[in-house]
Amino acid sequence: MVKILGYFINFIAIIIAVTFFEYLKALISTLQGDTRPRAQKRLTLNPAAHFEPIGFIIFFFTGYGWGKPVPTSSAKYSDKKRGTVITYGLPIIICIAVGITIRLLIFVFEDALASVGILYTFLYTVEKCMVSIAVFNIIPVYPMSGSWILKCFLKPNQAVKYAQNEKLIQLIMIFLLLMGILGRVLDIIVNFIV
Repeated sequence: MVKILGYFINFIAIIIAVTFFEYLKALISTLQGDTRPRAQKRLTLNPAAHFEPIGFIIFFFTGYGWGKPVPTSSAKYSDKKRGTVITYGLPIIICIAVGITIRLLIFVFEDALASVGILYTFLYTVEKCMVSIAVFNIIPVYPMSGSWILKCFLKPNQAVKYAQNEKLIQLIMIFLLLMGILGRVLDIIVNFIV
């Protein structure tokens, strides 16, 4: 029963982290003039709009994953490069800040939370998922935010070469994640942050 409850809490925490992360991208892009997220009904906190089954399953079993990427367009940004970096970088920073805030709340109210074990476990799991999705999205591999940020700094011919190899790089990343190799490296970063 305790194990089932743990799985349920993990399920909910992943949904919260993924939904929040993708919503932030949609919101930040929209605030810069992009109409695409709203037109595609992605400017919402409805988890169904941001659910991506493969990313969710991988997240559930490895601790790292992704949601359905929010479609954005830099055409209406005042500065395309800067706007893209903000759209894809700011959600990473915000999710890390939310994770740290939750950790501080857990620390400050530890005695009170200890008496409500399920709440302590839930907050701890949400905190870990928030930081995990942020750290994972730093990786410059599609569909992670890092790939969009990296493309802003590549020369056109480098961007074309990168795009040609994107699927292979993605498969290698998923393989390393499923084998536990990438997860161990990312765990070091996540544990350092929290």
